[in-house]
Amino acid sequence: MAAVGTINLYLLRNSLNIAIISMVGVKNSSLDVGNQSETESLQTTVHVCPRYQTNSTTDVHFTQYQQGEFDWTLAKQGLLLSCYFYGYTFSNIPGAWVAKLFGIRATLGVVSFVSSILTILIPLTARLNFGFLVAVRLLIGLFQGVTLPTIMQAIGIWSPPCEHTRHIAISFIGVTSGNMVAFTLAGLIVASFGWECVFYAAGGIGCLWSIAWVLLIHDSPLKHPRISKQESIYITKSLSEAASAESGKITLKIIPWRKILTSKPYWSTVAPHLAETWTTAITHYWVPQYIAKVLGFSIENVGFLSSLPYGLNVFSLVMSGFLSDFILLKTQIRKTFLRKVFSSIGLGGTALSFLILPSFGCNHTLAIVLICTSYMFVGCNYSGYRVALADMAPSYLGIMYAISNTFSCLLVLFATQIVGIMLGDGSLPYWKTVFYVTAAISAFGLFVYLWFGTSELQPWAKSKTKQENKEETKLFVEMSETL
Repeated sequence: MAAVGTINLYLLRNSLNIAIISMVGVKNSSLDVGNQSETESLQTTVHVCPRYQTNSTTDVHFTQYQQGEFDWTLAKQGLLLSCYFYGYTFSNIPGAWVAKLFGIRATLGVVSFVSSILTILIPLTARLNFGFLVAVRLLIGLFQGVTLPTIMQAIGIWSPPCEHTRHIAISFIGVTSGNMVAFTLAGLIVASFGWECVFYAAGGIGCLWSIAWVLLIHDSPLKHPRISKQESIYITKSLSEAASAESGKITLKIIPWRKILTSKPYWSTVAPHLAETWTTAITHYWVPQYIAKVLGFSIENVGFLSSLPYGLNVFSLVMSGFLSDFILLKTQIRKTFLRKVFSSIGLGGTALSFLILPSFGCNHTLAIVLICTSYMFVGCNYSGYRVALADMAPSYLGIMYAISNTFSCLLVLFATQIVGIMLGDGSLPYWKTVFYVTAAISAFGLFVYLWFGTSELQPWAKSKTKQENKEETKLFVEMSETL
């Protein structure tokens, strides 16, 4: 259910990324041969690529003119795509508290259902007022920011410690597969039924999942009426023992905030994380428009082609993970060197792809290949700088990632809007600038990690003495007995 929930999260979030292409229209890149004279001025002022399509009788280069319902500038589109994250960013931490207070069942069921209803209302609010639409997207983000913290809370309640890794992996497979489903499904629906139906379908699926979650999921093993008593006792006991063993490790009083925030090795992982986030924002929100408006592919093909980078990303993520572990197991290679090798492949491959992409101009095939490779290489970062966090300070991994991810979410807010402004009238020269900037940012993130990064355990992250652990365990037991 959690895996389907993450797919649902990204389906609700990303349906707009494809639908907006038809909502606004592809005015500049979609010109019908028969209407060439009517739109000649558009072609002379905005440089985009013709779409190559095979006719049943002859091969011709032609494009189609499609008028969108809304006249939104690229800057407005950037605001619309990014406003989701204004709500999403600031509800993550409160979301974890709400899930703790009201339980995972009610929390996730309610926020998912409300988000789904708001998604269904998007066509109505879009026609009423642009400001209303921005407000609805912001509210959707606000509610959905609760989703992932609640799922993590559910794993902590339901998963025995020895099964945490597999449950997290299964639950979060929807992060990538959700993007693939959202882009592919949205393209097909828009082409067959119109852009409005994308939001009706996504919202409808979300409502059904919310109802299923409430009916099937309970707040704890002890409260679930359909699992065996043995299983309930096993889960509860294993979690209690883990809590006792881990007690006192992470509290606000003993977290070395100053040492974390002044650690060069730590900030050397934040820089590539932000660089990767910029690439993700480009791929996520703007690449579909590049494929449609510049390369001139049909809307159903845009959905499929936009999903390809995510499929390749999953492949590289899994393969690099297995390869990294295999190398560490079979050789004496230093972790720091290995992490930097995979980061060089991840960030360096992305930078190289975006650097080369503008050189091929309107070569449709090579452009799509490079778009795919740019995000495929990102998967290697999970065996690079990302896992270096666990090497440096495993006890404070959650804290360090939370800090980095907060900066990452804030970057998405501004990156999407900044790119919308950078794109100007949406012509090819502006896109080239965006790609060059993206390549430079990826290269900078890699440079910082290669220069300052390490996988050595940091002095401030080393385990405490046995006496300290014994005292804290004793304190935990005493507190438990008083409850």
